[in-house]
Amino acid sequence: MRKILLTTTAFVALGSVAAVAADVSVSGNARFRYNTWSDDNAAVAGENNNSMTDMLQLWIQSSATTDNGLAIGTNTRIRSNGTVDRNWIDIDGDFGKLDLGKNWSLSYSGSLHEVWAGTVAGGAFMGGSNNAGLAAMNTTGFLPGGNRANKIQYHIPSIGGFNAAIGYEDAGAGTDADQTASHVSYTMPFGGGNLKINMTSMATSAANATSGESDGREVGVEYSGGFGRVYALSQNTETTNVAGVATDDQEGTTFGGTYNVNSAAKVVYYRQEMDQDGTVSTGDKFSSNTVGLRYDIAGGLRVGLLHSDYDFTDASNTATSENGSATRLEIRVNF
Repeated sequence: MRKILLTTTAFVALGSVAAVAADVSVSGNARFRYNTWSDDNAAVAGENNNSMTDMLQLWIQSSATTDNGLAIGTNTRIRSNGTVDRNWIDIDGDFGKLDLGKNWSLSYSGSLHEVWAGTVAGGAFMGGSNNAGLAAMNTTGFLPGGNRANKIQYHIPSIGGFNAAIGYEDAGAGTDADQTASHVSYTMPFGGGNLKINMTSMATSAANATSGESDGREVGVEYSGGFGRVYALSQNTETTNVAGVATDDQEGTTFGGTYNVNSAAKVVYYRQEMDQDGTVSTGDKFSSNTVGLRYDIAGGLRVGLLHSDYDFTDASNTATSENGSATRLEIRVNF
């Protein structure tokens, strides 16, 4: 990471504003991935393929403290295709923390799921199957959903291990599908480690008078310490049509853990099970097992290996039921 100290002075018609020193840092990572997968679904021509992919992330961050004690900062992420997919201002003070701009929804950033909490080889990877039914079962584990659109998020000051935040996203002039999200957690010392109770939620309003609305939630518990962590989650998403009927009603559980082999290596495992009880695709089921290994080498070099096997049951069409596996090897350099 390279840090640069910048000083700017602003002048206004009636006087001048004191110079503000901003601590600016530039960091990022480059990744190379080799992906391979296979499945047994004849209806989608059976994906038995492999691919090579790359990724670049460049972070530009700044921080400063105002005369009245406010901590202010900016956070900008530039991707390899040139897009700025995360870009927000944070303002911290005795009142709490305010985030303004493009940032992950609280239902995503607050999740205890391993996909977010500890990237081993680029997050979840279930292969390249084009099975629409399989994709609909949210195989990445984030049942409450989330995005990186512009939003306002407020975090209250931490109170004895209790933390809470709420976020609001305006969908724009062309739709009423605004989103609200929340994250609440309580952490307490327990048995030489920490016990955490966690909940995230998201609700999306109907886009118009003839559209439905959706909501999702995740409730979980985690125990962490020097060994790593273990956790269990209960997840649910529901979409209702204009008549109030649940067309999509997914319920799932995830449990897993991370074991710190040493300061450089960690092993992860998690299992997901999901069921569909909505009026569309009712009875569909999905389950998966994922194991991964990450090893950090001096100089910012990281090697990650992730393997998943999965089973999808299409209750209405056995021809599109599918089971398969996927493996990803990732070489990453942080700078």
